[in-house]
Amino acid sequence: MNSKVIVAIEPESQALDEFALISEVAEPIIVRTPAQFLAARQEARAMFVCDLATSLIRDHGPGKLEWIQTNSIGVDAVATPEVAAAGVLVTNARGIFEQPIAEFVLASILCQVKDLRRTLEDQRRGVWNQRTTANLKGRRAVVVGAGGVGARIAVLLRAVGMDVEIVARTRRESGGSVDGVRLGPVFGADELRERLAFADDVVIAAPLTLETVGMMDAEAFDSVRPGAHFVNVGRGAIVNDDALLAALRSGRVAAATLDVFSVEPLPRVHPFWEMENVLISPHQSGDVHDWKRSTVELFVRNLRRWRAGEELENRVNTAAFLAGEPEADAD
Repeated sequence: MNSKVIVAIEPESQALDEFALISEVAEPIIVRTPAQFLAARQEARAMFVCDLATSLIRDHGPGKLEWIQTNSIGVDAVATPEVAAAGVLVTNARGIFEQPIAEFVLASILCQVKDLRRTLEDQRRGVWNQRTTANLKGRRAVVVGAGGVGARIAVLLRAVGMDVEIVARTRRESGGSVDGVRLGPVFGADELRERLAFADDVVIAAPLTLETVGMMDAEAFDSVRPGAHFVNVGRGAIVNDDALLAALRSGRVAAATLDVFSVEPLPRVHPFWEMENVLISPHQSGDVHDWKRSTVELFVRNLRRWRAGEELENRVNTAAFLAGEPEADAD
């Protein structure tokens, strides 16, 4: 088994101290540029992708790589038709980010329901502004995406008394369970706009696929319940920014909490920055303390398994992903 592995990081970033853990099992080759990747691909058969925005695989293909692991749940940067056709094994960081992202979604909804932004502003101004706020219990949410993140969000929101529906690619009677809690029926994508009219909170937790690109367009936002709160913790390209801006300006969408954007970092001139009804999070909803170390430790565990010829954790069914069935993410 080849003792070298590629570790792809952002062009301007430094190698993590945690990469020393990889050195206990194999020799990491840090790559930041296409030239470095193409050279390293001649020596290594495994790759650890630590750059969500990398285009190395899409632009140059997997070559002779046999296994690619991402340090994220999303695999859209590496799950390409060429990777699937070559039979390259893909694994992800499932199990690390689901709970933190769900907690972020709950926090964003609480921020809206309890009007915490106004409370903080009143404190800053030294104003005693006693007022009423809404209840969380009985509030209605639609979660788009039935994978690990969407399922965890649904369970947490239901635990605080919210009425939650889940929408995925296909309708089914059961969405499975999380920690023994059954998710109940799942609505199909063809029912999305009907379900949007149901929701006080619309939560996008779907991955980026050919079917989800631009899914939240002008017609979708026209279907949203007036005054709804929109949350995106999926991928920025799922949302048409112009359509969301129009919905926010018209009041159709009362507020938005956005953790992901079609262009990242979000350009400083973007209108979202100046909107009081938009909460901007810099793609960090799942970034709890030590998350980077956790993803490296997961890669090292899988690296040991790979070298021993054992089954890997968190295998992604790339064929199902490319067919638009990301919720079936494990073999």
